[in-house]
Amino acid sequence: MNKQLSVLQTVLFLFISVLLHAGGDNRPAGARSAALAHSSVALNDLWSAFNNQAGLAMLNTAGAGLYYENRFMLKELGYKAAAIALPVKPGTIGLSFNHFGYSTYNESKIGLAFARSFGQLVSFGLQLNYNMCHLAESYGNRNFVTFEAGMLARLTSELTLGAHVYNPANAKMAEYNDERAPVVFRIGLAYDLTNRIKLLVETRKSGYADASVNAAVEYNAWKQFFLRGGVSTGQTAFTFGLGYVTGKFSFDLSSSYHNVLGYSPQASVSCKF
Repeated sequence: MNKQLSVLQTVLFLFISVLLHAGGDNRPAGARSAALAHSSVALNDLWSAFNNQAGLAMLNTAGAGLYYENRFMLKELGYKAAAIALPVKPGTIGLSFNHFGYSTYNESKIGLAFARSFGQLVSFGLQLNYNMCHLAESYGNRNFVTFEAGMLARLTSELTLGAHVYNPANAKMAEYNDERAPVVFRIGLAYDLTNRIKLLVETRKSGYADASVNAAVEYNAWKQFFLRGGVSTGQTAFTFGLGYVTGKFSFDLSSSYHNVLGYSPQASVSCKF
């Protein structure tokens, strides 16, 4: 009976993995981003190391952070990420790492980024990635290199435009069947409706999948306390979360909800040096 359950769990995991993420896909990170339905391409914070590297150029202090997501409450679908950002004279250097999956199937990515501002209105970021995909049994490993790039433009004092492309070279993952990592385009806006309310909207197109549209709101409810929520036309219908900033630390909790597969809680913590 236990063996049958184990087989069923493995089949379910592989089915969900194939359904939700093609191999080599770009995964955003940070519980703030997750609470906002990942409408984060026009934001600038430490997690720009995953969401749009151009945002790193706007950081004025070094920082580091950790993120974890328990997708659909299954430990086999755990997603872990870490990021470090270091402002230097010509711009900002970022180092990131993420890992998704478990022993039978998992994907990891190491990224090295550089971002620079040009005046007060525009910034650009570029990141080189080394991707690793492990499949158990006789399938072996797939290691390949990709890159991604992004830009941020402050259109007005309240409105920011963000754009990002992942894997524009359409990197090959394997010779068999000419398997390639997906090309992912994202573009979005962040609008400061008031000094307490930020509105966000973003569209995402990945590979042959239909484009999705995400919208979210962030409310600075009280001093360093934030409430967030979002909706998406993609795989995740609703998202929500909260954040708290105290001194050099930021703590964020969130969850997304899929109408068939259920909840996916997320948490992240970051620190400024």
